[in-house]
Amino acid sequence: MTESRFLNGAEASRRHGVLAGTYAAALMHADPLADAAVEALHPFHGRWWPMVLKALEEGIAAVPDAPPELAALIASLPPEPNPEDREKMERGAAAVARAGDSAGLVLQCASLMIDYWSPPAMKPLVMTGTLKLSTVHRLVQTNAWWIELHRPGGLRAGQDGYKTTLHVRLIHAFVRRLIHGSGGWDRAAWGEPINQGDLFFQVVGFSKLMIDSLQRMGYWFTAEEKEGYYLFWRHTAALLGVEKALLPYVNETDCGRYWDLWMLTNPGPDAEGIELAATTLEAVAGVGNPSALMHRFQIWLMRGATYWLLGWEVGQKLKVPWTQAGHLLPLIYKPAVRISELFARVRGADRGQAAARAMRKLALGNAALGIVAEGTQVVSAPDRLEALAKFKPAPPAP
Repeated sequence: MTESRFLNGAEASRRHGVLAGTYAAALMHADPLADAAVEALHPFHGRWWPMVLKALEEGIAAVPDAPPELAALIASLPPEPNPEDREKMERGAAAVARAGDSAGLVLQCASLMIDYWSPPAMKPLVMTGTLKLSTVHRLVQTNAWWIELHRPGGLRAGQDGYKTTLHVRLIHAFVRRLIHGSGGWDRAAWGEPINQGDLFFQVVGFSKLMIDSLQRMGYWFTAEEKEGYYLFWRHTAALLGVEKALLPYVNETDCGRYWDLWMLTNPGPDAEGIELAATTLEAVAGVGNPSALMHRFQIWLMRGATYWLLGWEVGQKLKVPWTQAGHLLPLIYKPAVRISELFARVRGADRGQAAARAMRKLALGNAALGIVAEGTQVVSAPDRLEALAKFKPAPPAP
């Protein structure tokens, strides 16, 4: 592996020991079971997802023409958690989901933005044009998946959160197939496209970064709720195709170490990452066609939130323009949340009910945009895959 993908190896090993080597190796691993299934499903074109759904809902025997590679993938899916773990997961997910719009702000300004720190991790998005050509669609689809996942019981087998998570995994495999077929991928320099190391870091962004950011906003979590949320994401990670050797690291301590590894060993954002960060904030601020004044306010707010949640160094290197919202949000947002949290505790408010209300509200907001429907088609439509199949990498800049 060239040093463009893994910098400061000696320091990484000194700080994190075995985890540093595990991370470096993970950059060269993909998802063999999903990749094999996609290779076998590709000839079915638009019929592949209904086939997968039927196999999930009725069993693989109900799909006579299902390829054996699909059967192998479904047989490998993680077993249902035991009742005790399921209860912990539900409590943890509800504790986060009740934050509603605040959690949405974390997704847009932190969990998705931090990916742009690593140029190699962003290469699949750059090569396929996924963000530049359909930024709003991708972001809203990601929000829709997150909503389905965090609905009460959303991660249970048979529910839309479960199904869309598997859909995401298969989309990743389709993208890997297309990129490898393009002849434009440099594995030695960038690792595998959508590799295990980058996939695990996305889990860190959805778990540790989410909890840390909500706590910074003033939300309160018990130790049991945090433990349950990491358990929730450990199960989600297994469904997403994160390899078994990495799953034990889905906990508060190791996710923090993994964050440090990511920041230490990746080269930092390049021009494309900086452009994607700007495009993302502009696109989110423009969702719903707000007035010019409201658009300016929203971009001002989100730029400040990026600095607040990710810190000065990340904001500066992503070249996000600084706004005074970065100072004002901690002074206004956090006290307001703390007061709300105090009243909720005094009233004895049920966090599960609050989570259900918040998810309904977010889902209605998404549906009102007319971009995605509810249910198992929220991540990517089959015709999008057909369009992706025709892509060619952009020529290198002179």
